[in-house]
Amino acid sequence: MTAIDSRLPMPSRNPLDWDPLGNLVMRPWYDRCALHLVARWYLPLSRAWAAALTYGEDEDRFAEAVGLDRFPDGWTGRRLRRAIAGALRQRQRHAVADDHWRSAFFGQAVPLDRELVEAEQTRIAAANALMATRFGFLGIRGRSHAVAWQVPAPPDQDHLAAQRGSAGTCIAALLDGEAALPEVEASHPVPGPFGQERWLRFASPGLDGDTAWARVFEPEDAEGAPTFINLHGIGMELDFWKGTIDHTASLTRQGLRVIRPEGPWHGRRRRAGFYGGEPAMALGPEGFRQLFAAWGADVAVLVDWARRNGSGRVALGGVSLGALTSQLTAVAAAAWPERLRPDALILVATSGDLLDIALGGSLSQAVGFGSALHRAGWSDADLSRYVPLLEPRGAPVMPPERIVIALGEADTVTPFAGGLALARRWAVPPENLFIRRQGHFSVSLDLSRQPQPLNRLIEILTRS
Repeated sequence: MTAIDSRLPMPSRNPLDWDPLGNLVMRPWYDRCALHLVARWYLPLSRAWAAALTYGEDEDRFAEAVGLDRFPDGWTGRRLRRAIAGALRQRQRHAVADDHWRSAFFGQAVPLDRELVEAEQTRIAAANALMATRFGFLGIRGRSHAVAWQVPAPPDQDHLAAQRGSAGTCIAALLDGEAALPEVEASHPVPGPFGQERWLRFASPGLDGDTAWARVFEPEDAEGAPTFINLHGIGMELDFWKGTIDHTASLTRQGLRVIRPEGPWHGRRRRAGFYGGEPAMALGPEGFRQLFAAWGADVAVLVDWARRNGSGRVALGGVSLGALTSQLTAVAAAAWPERLRPDALILVATSGDLLDIALGGSLSQAVGFGSALHRAGWSDADLSRYVPLLEPRGAPVMPPERIVIALGEADTVTPFAGGLALARRWAVPPENLFIRRQGHFSVSLDLSRQPQPLNRLIEILTRS
């Protein structure tokens, strides 16, 4: 191998960073197109892909899992059998590559840098090929469900009373005492384009039998560097798609350590029978409550790890689902020991009104979230009683001057009004509130071209 093979390659350049093109594309029309592609294409293909990986060549169970009356005949059936077989073959190839990657990065022997780079590049290529096999199911895209609904019946009053509060209360309960914090295992470091990278894994405090994972990007001199724990959106599995654009990794050039956790039910934590993030939707409000609580507990472990490994201030934040989790965690942290509390918060494309997201959000409507709830016996009154578990009802642990919020005026997924109301309720100062004429997807994707919210976060973390 050549010398360049001893360092992970630069991340893909976002073509929309070129200002004339970005200014044209990063507008509300893009969000309408993106919403259609996600709800009508990506999610149905993902449902068929997950069914193939779960039921294999059992055609009757596959058909039931994707919402077909029966397995198709003729050319469509033959093409579908090839797609299923291809997905199963690629799953085996990925398993081999992933086993080798784990042995290289977490084994006792310390490999050469080029061996780690080769293992990572082989792993991501196999993961990308596995994820891409979902496009083999295009022939049934229009007939496949987007979500495998498994919404439980609404809880009774006694159950609700036991859970009363916010999801932050559940997060805090998972972290009662020092013994609740699991040991974090760090992989061997590998040189990256902006410093070095490693992975962390630990037993999830909030999901029995689950291992939490996180990728860490560190500057050359990480001692005392501020840390940003960045939570992704629903269905985002950046460690499984090759060439994905991640603007936060480059923050290491400005002296930040960036921790990018994999959310519950995503990536390596994907639940059998579902695609990444699907259980949060499929289980209705209870799915989101479980995810918020488990991911928030993971955050506390990562804040602790960052501080034990030389970090100064620690910021928490994310986009969409990651922002909703972060805002609940920021409230829950008031009950945590001081060393577990994040110092700053950044929320992108968020809302404090979960009822509006569930019933009025465009993605929720597109996948039939409200209809699934009503089929399971949920009334609007049941949902109204439940949503306090999912909303940040208390005050965050950090003061308003350490909170940054970026919103899109045309956001219909996490509707803009709920985000603005949260910013006002938390008294976020004007210099920390960024409102743009964009929608849900563009306001986050455009942060690499217009990084003012991130720059403001850096100022907060680095000022004396």
